[in-house]
Amino acid sequence: MPKDLEPILNIAKRKLTRAILTALRDGPLRYTRVLHAVSQTSPDVVHSRTLTRTLAHLQSEGLVEHHLDNEAADYRLTRAGTELVDLLAELDRWTREHWPDEDDEGSL
Repeated sequence: MPKDLEPILNIAKRKLTRAILTALRDGPLRYTRVLHAVSQTSPDVVHSRTLTRTLAHLQSEGLVEHHLDNEAADYRLTRAGTELVDLLAELDRWTREHWPDEDDEGSL
């Protein structure tokens, strides 16, 4: 694997990363909305500590920003985060097209 892909693959495989990025794809969310969205997509219980750590990691990677104003605080994707969400969606599409599930193979 090319070394320049390693950082992005490490980000993408980190627990909750994809669920958080997907939840924020449609716009900013407050912390509780992120927790709810991620909890709905995860087969495991999502602990707030894990969510907080993952959000902080995504902020440090420049993919998510924590926006504060007088009224409220929310999390939102940066431009790089939006581009990564689009890239991951395209990879998902490619994978479905070129590596079908075993269940799908019988229908070919």
